[in-house]
Amino acid sequence: MFTNEKDVILETIRLASEREQARADYEAVNGAKKWGVYLPEEKALNDYLMTLERDVVETLEALMLIGRDDEYRAEGVSPEQNYLNLKEKRYHHHPDQQAAVYYLTGKKPLAQFMEDGLSYLGIIL
Repeated sequence: MFTNEKDVILETIRLASEREQARADYEAVNGAKKWGVYLPEEKALNDYLMTLERDVVETLEALMLIGRDDEYRAEGVSPEQNYLNLKEKRYHHHPDQQAAVYYLTGKKPLAQFMEDGLSYLGIIL
């Protein structure tokens, strides 16, 4: 699983981690980040995700969601099947690429959610 997406997942986690650290650093100095303040690390993550195929962005979304909470982890179903069921359910859930990317980038702990998803699935990249 994720053989073809390994590099994309790792890069997304890296960029999301950098974004989250930059935001924490900014807020430590300036207080809560205001609407309209766009950090370079946020732009880097957004720009990267916009270069990906929509199916890849949806793979990232499903990985993030399965790592975010137990809502998508049905009892008596394997982690892999839970992931596949979620991915099928969420297929083209957003109207376009920008909406799908916006949904992902709206998650402040995106890197942690993705790492938790990998852990839940028992995958080490």
